[in-house]
Amino acid sequence: MQHTVRQLIPKVAPFVRPYLGLMGLSFLANLVFSLVNAAVLAVVEPIFRTLFGASAPIAAASTTPAIGSGLKAWFDGFIYNVVIADQFFDSIRNLSIFIFVLFIIRGVAKYLGRIISVRMEEGIMKSIRDALFMKVTALSMDFFARKKTGDVMSLLTNDVSVLNSATVNSLTTIWREGTTILIYLALLLAISPTLTLIAIGISLGGLILIRTTTGVLRRYGARMQSAQANYTSTLQESVLGIRVVKALGIESTMIKRFTDQTSHYVRMALRNTRISGLVPLVNDTFGILALVGVFYAGGSALAAGEIQPSNLVTFLFLLFGLMQPITTTVSTIANMQRGIAAADNVVNLLEEQPSIAAGDVVPSTFTTALSVKDLTFSYGDGPVLRNVSFTLRRGETIALVGASGSGKSTMLDLLLRFYDPTSGVIEFDGTDIRTFDLVSYRKQFGMVSQETILFNDTVANNISLGYADANDENIRRAARIAHAETFINQLPETYQTSIGDRGMRLSGGQRQRLAIARAVVRDPQILLFDEATSALDTESERIVQEAISDVLQDRTAVIVAHRLSTIVNADRILVFEQGCIVEEGTHDALLSRGGVYAKLHAMQYANDSTDQRS
Repeated sequence: MQHTVRQLIPKVAPFVRPYLGLMGLSFLANLVFSLVNAAVLAVVEPIFRTLFGASAPIAAASTTPAIGSGLKAWFDGFIYNVVIADQFFDSIRNLSIFIFVLFIIRGVAKYLGRIISVRMEEGIMKSIRDALFMKVTALSMDFFARKKTGDVMSLLTNDVSVLNSATVNSLTTIWREGTTILIYLALLLAISPTLTLIAIGISLGGLILIRTTTGVLRRYGARMQSAQANYTSTLQESVLGIRVVKALGIESTMIKRFTDQTSHYVRMALRNTRISGLVPLVNDTFGILALVGVFYAGGSALAAGEIQPSNLVTFLFLLFGLMQPITTTVSTIANMQRGIAAADNVVNLLEEQPSIAAGDVVPSTFTTALSVKDLTFSYGDGPVLRNVSFTLRRGETIALVGASGSGKSTMLDLLLRFYDPTSGVIEFDGTDIRTFDLVSYRKQFGMVSQETILFNDTVANNISLGYADANDENIRRAARIAHAETFINQLPETYQTSIGDRGMRLSGGQRQRLAIARAVVRDPQILLFDEATSALDTESERIVQEAISDVLQDRTAVIVAHRLSTIVNADRILVFEQGCIVEEGTHDALLSRGGVYAKLHAMQYANDSTDQRS
């Protein structure tokens, strides 16, 4: 959904509200900076008067507005009463000191304004990043099924950075330069309202032309963000899958994909720049036209005696000085269009709602059974599971087997409530799991999957991940149960050894045993194993299987297995075929029936025998 600026403001405002104090200080510092900037140019007239021998300021023309006349009169009075002395050299000395002090104040105000602005901007961006990360972790699995990981990463990094530089930072710039513009305009009006209106009238033509570019710039900004997300996604996929990339020898393919995407980004950036680059060009052209127009009209007024030479020189200096803040403001507004596109992406993510609604009931200790009743589930196309019913009793181990795509792993996702069934119900000790608080419910489970996810941290921290109450004894006990203690003690720093990014310093079997230790450290009520040994070699599989067998002693568990030899001791085996349970029983009972399970077993045994002979 694309939002208008008016819709985006209330969405972003809550992140800005805690920093209103800093924003006020930043505005104050930038106001001082703008006032001093104006004073630096306004002091030109007294300098000319002093250098060329005029003894007193000339009163403003009667056409000058009262406010402008009062401001001009106050400044002239301050300069001539405090700074200008009777002696020429005293006046030059005082003016030199005054100008030096002005520039010191200007520098300090600019420095303080920058420090305060950065603190405010980074604080706002931190709040937005934190909110986005909390939102991402709270969203349901279906969100990650339809979004590329690289797109999400790009949004949290690239889009937030663009939002900061092109929007939040720009507000400070617009305030500083806008204040300067207003002060300069007040001084210009104080000198000559007629010349000021001439300058404004000519400049308005440029502003009208510039206004037509904002929609185009916003579209190109959105395309730049999309292109940036695409190459970030390719980068992330290539780095995470570097083993596959190298094993298949597809480096050149990935390089071409990445370079094509970065080239597309460059094209979008160039198109954006072709438009945004016109903004200062048009603005400067009309600014020079305004300056030339004022020069001509002012010269005519000077010849007619309607304006004093010193006033005209000061007016031209102020008007020339006005061009820079106007150019900066207009260019900043043009650049903000990309920030608005990034803000739209951010707000769209913040507005995402999890499809799985959490309940408010905290489950008690698992005492009787986890029951699946007449469950049907579909990802959207066709049913993956149909009319599935079974009961997992406390202390029982059941295994789910079947061909790939038969719905085994999906069943585990439903038990963990990553998804809700299309129809049917899952009950935990007789209570519908949809009534439970999600975090409390999922803490009842320990999960070991085929894809082991470890973090770039120590062995101990990976085992105790998310378990704040874990102590050394808990960690060591979990490692012993998972048959991981022996290899951990052989590591350079044992439990304090860093295992590298995704645990790459460990073998596949070692990583899997750490995953098992992590699953049992908190002593969960139910263990789930999703093809935990399928990616391991024979020796690693044997060691991990021994660990799983020890872990299962007196525990409740569900095992999804590809190798049937790993589940022969299960209390019950459920055989899935095309989303349905077609057989149920023990290993021996299912073999004696000669059905689907027996055929799977025969096929696997034949393959294993062939592998052994070869």
